[in-house]
Amino acid sequence: MTEIEYLLSLNYDECCEELIKKYGNVLGDYFLDEECTKKNNKITRGKEGLYIHHIDEDKAIMLSHPNFARINPIIFQKAERLVYCNLLEHLVLHIKIFEFPNKNKNKNESVGVGGIYNFIVPELNDIYAGIQYKQVWKQEVIRTVLPLKDDYFKCIKKLINLNFRYPLCTSFIYNSHIWNEKNNKKIYKDLKKLGVNC
Repeated sequence: MTEIEYLLSLNYDECCEELIKKYGNVLGDYFLDEECTKKNNKITRGKEGLYIHHIDEDKAIMLSHPNFARINPIIFQKAERLVYCNLLEHLVLHIKIFEFPNKNKNKNESVGVGGIYNFIVPELNDIYAGIQYKQVWKQEVIRTVLPLKDDYFKCIKKLINLNFRYPLCTSFIYNSHIWNEKNNKKIYKDLKKLGVNC
């Protein structure tokens, strides 16, 4: 069993605990002020290909964005409510949020969902389609997840099995008119085979 398969077998809280064991605790709050205007750059680990995930995104959406952070409890921004993860592990966390929505989530918010189809899946699709980034930290993001393509497809299959009804043939660099079999041979056919509606 791979690490990603193992995480997919857990619930959301267990996934967060495993990632804290793997990467250690985040050593500072996400924002430096209570108005959530200044992000804490001292806690980033982008040079290792890691992102910071807000554990309480099972209750509220887009907690890294000041406008959403301000309308939620400040405790959601505290160091003990953050976890490091690579991009594929970040997808697993959002899958778990979608699979096990928190009973105390904000009304009228579809937790986990937007992170999957607006941010994480498009970036992973671009990586597995062969994108090359100029930024050094983005190159590290690629390096950490590139060998895990089979695990990525397991995540996509999990979403299909959970009846995830949002777009998964998406990209940051290509608009829908050029995201197709011809331009994205490395991944397009594989997504179609899994049952993704492209």
